[in-house]
Amino acid sequence: MQSEEFSRADVANMMQGLLDRQAIQDVISCYSLGQDSHQGEDSAILQQWEETFSETGTVDYSAAGGTVGSYRDLAKWMRGDENTKGSMSGFSNWQHMLSLPLVSIAGDTAHARTDFFATHRGRADQGWNVHYNATGAFHDDLVRTPKGWRIQFRRLEVYFGDPLEIAKTA
Repeated sequence: MQSEEFSRADVANMMQGLLDRQAIQDVISCYSLGQDSHQGEDSAILQQWEETFSETGTVDYSAAGGTVGSYRDLAKWMRGDENTKGSMSGFSNWQHMLSLPLVSIAGDTAHARTDFFATHRGRADQGWNVHYNATGAFHDDLVRTPKGWRIQFRRLEVYFGDPLEIAKTA
């Protein structure tokens, strides 16, 4: 068995790569934390998303009939504002589960693809007594900023979604 020797610089580069991957994974998870920490009428997702996206971060959620624009536009589309109901207003609760991302890093930029499964509880009080399950992937272009890794662009890909009626109780 041949022994490989690594220089200190090689080891430092390998360690930095591992640290970058972990930081990118945390940023991607922070997106879902923003979604899932704010259920129902709580629309404060920007608390986490300000730490997730770059200042000029953009999204393409057209695959779900959603926003192509800034991540702040996405927050408004999902959660609404004082004048408009958001696309999530028909749900009372939800949970987003993420796979481990596949990450490629090139200096201060990176690309990640993360599969997801999302389940949403329809609001029976609004006549939508369903669970809506969706699967797909997030395709993220990330940049290293002075505050750490941030999503510069996110594209949503939807594989499929199914509304499942919930049995009525007496």
